[in-house]
Amino acid sequence: MADYSQKKAGNYTVIRKLGDGGFATVYLAQHTVLEKQAAVKFLLEDWIDDTDVVARFFDEARTMERLHDHPSIVKILDIATVEKCREEGLPPYFVMEYIDGRSLEEMMKGSEGFSLDDIVKIMVCALSALQHCHDQGVVHRDIKPSNFMINTAGDVKLTDFGIAKACKNTSKTGEGLTLGSTDYMSPEQALGKRDLDYRSDIYSLGVTLYQLVCDRLPFIGDSPNAIALMHIQEKPVAPIELNDAVPRRLNDIILKAMQKEREHRFQSCDEMLQALVKLNEVGADQPLEDSGQSIDLLSAQPEHDDDAFVSEYDHDIGTHPTTRKFAPKPPAELINSIRIVLIMAGFTILFLLVFKGYYHFTQAHFKLTSLPAGALISLNKEIVGSSPVELSMPPMGYLISYSLPGYATATLYHDVVARQNVVINQRLLELAPAGLKRFDGMVENLEGMLRRLPGEPPKTRKDQATYEQLLSHIEKAWEALFAELSENCEYLEFNNRFLEMCFKTGNIRKAEDFYSRLMKNHSSATVFTFAGILKRRQKKSEDALKLFMDAWTIDQNNRLLLNTLGDFFIEDKKLDKARQYFEMSLFLYPEQNEIQKRLDELKN
Repeated sequence: MADYSQKKAGNYTVIRKLGDGGFATVYLAQHTVLEKQAAVKFLLEDWIDDTDVVARFFDEARTMERLHDHPSIVKILDIATVEKCREEGLPPYFVMEYIDGRSLEEMMKGSEGFSLDDIVKIMVCALSALQHCHDQGVVHRDIKPSNFMINTAGDVKLTDFGIAKACKNTSKTGEGLTLGSTDYMSPEQALGKRDLDYRSDIYSLGVTLYQLVCDRLPFIGDSPNAIALMHIQEKPVAPIELNDAVPRRLNDIILKAMQKEREHRFQSCDEMLQALVKLNEVGADQPLEDSGQSIDLLSAQPEHDDDAFVSEYDHDIGTHPTTRKFAPKPPAELINSIRIVLIMAGFTILFLLVFKGYYHFTQAHFKLTSLPAGALISLNKEIVGSSPVELSMPPMGYLISYSLPGYATATLYHDVVARQNVVINQRLLELAPAGLKRFDGMVENLEGMLRRLPGEPPKTRKDQATYEQLLSHIEKAWEALFAELSENCEYLEFNNRFLEMCFKTGNIRKAEDFYSRLMKNHSSATVFTFAGILKRRQKKSEDALKLFMDAWTIDQNNRLLLNTLGDFFIEDKKLDKARQYFEMSLFLYPEQNEIQKRLDELKN
């Protein structure tokens, strides 16, 4: 790795390295004239030719500039142009303020410990900084202790916006590619969802707060995928059960921030901040839900008599120099009736205006297409038309189904938020794929050649030539089979037939090689699932589960994956998890008699 010590970066002289990351390295530097220190972040040379990473690197600088006016966010001081970097012989870089202190992660590893006041102060600064980010439309997406710096004065600074995303912009990260630190990521982030919002940061901060008070993470596993699955499925042990010194109210704040469903968490950083600062006001041992104060509106009395102005007019009749006469005062009952009618009319108009505005600003927009076109599309079992379909619907969870004669029904579940643009182009699979007969013929031909292959190389020259010719034909047959499998890798029939042949002929290595190649070229849940099935048949359970979780991050609606996970957890004696996956599969694809039978057996 290149060392930039003593090099000139703009007006700064680079002094020494401070730390490395996955995409960049940070150095301490000093201004050549002002003699003030700064931190210079260089993109690692391995990523210079990756346009997406370079773009994200400069996005980080732009994001920091947008957020520069908050005292708890690290400020950017300068950024080098591409031309300047070439002139200096340096990779892309930008200059930030230098924080003389330690990260929260380093402090947590120390022996000092944290008082309740320390924890509240750190979290209040963190929440204030995050609220500012969210107000500017920025979701950080990588909240963790190492990204909070605490200087010698005790001030907290949020840093590292390398994978932050502006909510209104499309992400450079595609569906299924999960960025962030697995130990702290929200369930929706672990699922690879695109529609991450500020509540994902709140979850990650909840995990950070959990670690602060419990001195351990809520979920610990053998692999990142195992931990991601825990974030999705498992409840954390309550902090108060791990540390009896944790106040009841703080325990509830942490658990609320870490709710699996976004709607059940704090709905803003300000809301969580208010809950924290009230720890001492309302009593730290008081449950979170009991702290609110209510007002009895029925007992409230107006400060002034609404009809006071009428009595004033009574006194003034005849005292003005004018010939105009006031009409007699209407009966009180009539005045009240008119008032009630006007109030009701006003509220009706206001309600209609508010409802119309609410409807306009909260609708989600769907653009649903299929390949081939013409599939019948339903949302929550209500037919909405034939693809392509464009429509607006209220935010909620949607079961989206595509059906077309001669093709397998495709179903997926989407949680949709307000103003989200949902674009889905669903490829439909033929019930009787045209290439299957040809593939069967290729498999049978290869099996025949493998049967003719002698157990060991012949010893005569004549037989050797025939043997080598047969080996050449076999290798070509394997490659032709791989090409055909690549074209049809979404079809279960092709994969099943291929795996059966490999196990039957003892060519497990070939199967491993093929699926390794397929996974590089096809980011498909079906391909990763079959690669996991291969490992499972080899009794390599950990490798199989890792591949299944990779498939899960790509497509959690895949029927094969859901049913395979159900079978996997039955073998692993984790029947609750098996039931969960079978239930999810039947929710998406109800017409599965065999799966229903297995689920019934598990319930009994």
